[in-house]
Amino acid sequence: MALALHWVPGFNNLPIVIDERITSDAITFTLYANFDKAMAGLFLCAYFYSSKKALKAGPLNVKQPIFIIIATVLASLTAALTLGLVSFNPKVPNFWLAFIAINLLFTCVAEEALFRGLLQTKLSQIITSPRLALLAPIMTAAVFALAHFAGGFNYVLVSFIAGLGYSYIFYKTQRLAWAILCHWLVNVCHFFLFTYPMLSKI
Repeated sequence: MALALHWVPGFNNLPIVIDERITSDAITFTLYANFDKAMAGLFLCAYFYSSKKALKAGPLNVKQPIFIIIATVLASLTAALTLGLVSFNPKVPNFWLAFIAINLLFTCVAEEALFRGLLQTKLSQIITSPRLALLAPIMTAAVFALAHFAGGFNYVLVSFIAGLGYSYIFYKTQRLAWAILCHWLVNVCHFFLFTYPMLSKI
């Protein structure tokens, strides 16, 4: 947590974009290559994959996670559009390649390793009743949403919808890579197709 919150000294995170307005209707956006957060994600991934239980995933039907990814992308971005957080605004900013790489390796890996790999796994071990098994992904999605409270209530709600998708795909597959991919594709679709990060209130 200290690494992810940039409390550990000694890191010189590389600025990529500083207070740039990607489209005229958007709030300003800042992008750093946060090496401390990436290191936190690597530590958590190492912890997750060192667990023999986490690696005991059964045969995978690829159609199921692909369907969950499509549903998550559509549900979360439709909710953002409906709630007035974004507008449809296709674009290819000049820093697009840096964004998709940093978002995958620095953001999605770290957040999914924390919320799904650590928190959801631990909750699933505590909630042993099969009838209550879905509580773990729902609770994880709620905590994930609350972590985005700085964006306001509507942003928390959209984050909860997206988090349900990430949590559910991990619940069904027990593969962290699918949750990371789902999270990344939601962010990439948001970045290229809609206002990013959100509409300005002014």
